[in-house]
Amino acid sequence: MQEYDELSRGPSEDGFVNLSHNTWKTLPPELSDFTTTLLHLEMSNNQLTSLPESVGDLVLLQTLDVSFNWIETIDGAIGKCIRLRRLNVAKNRIDALPEEICDCILLVRAKDLWADTARF
Repeated sequence: MQEYDELSRGPSEDGFVNLSHNTWKTLPPELSDFTTTLLHLEMSNNQLTSLPESVGDLVLLQTLDVSFNWIETIDGAIGKCIRLRRLNVAKNRIDALPEEICDCILLVRAKDLWADTARF
């Protein structure tokens, strides 16, 4: 299966893992094996329904694209991703972001999050 092949190779030299356009329903637990090397995670166009607490283990993460999923909730542990600069959650079912997102002080772009639809 292609998605597992990509995951088993781990991040590329520039810290990128692309798991987009697959059928992931949850964040793969194997991602925790790459906490010191994963910088950019692409998981758009899957079937994710949430970003669980384990997202907080990815403390070096700089970009996260989970657009075009079915995400309804993001766990507050995302605040542990203090190096996060870009977050794309467009085309999901998110009503609110956790307050802890404010701990991501380097976050310069949160795509498609408007004040009238995303509440802190």
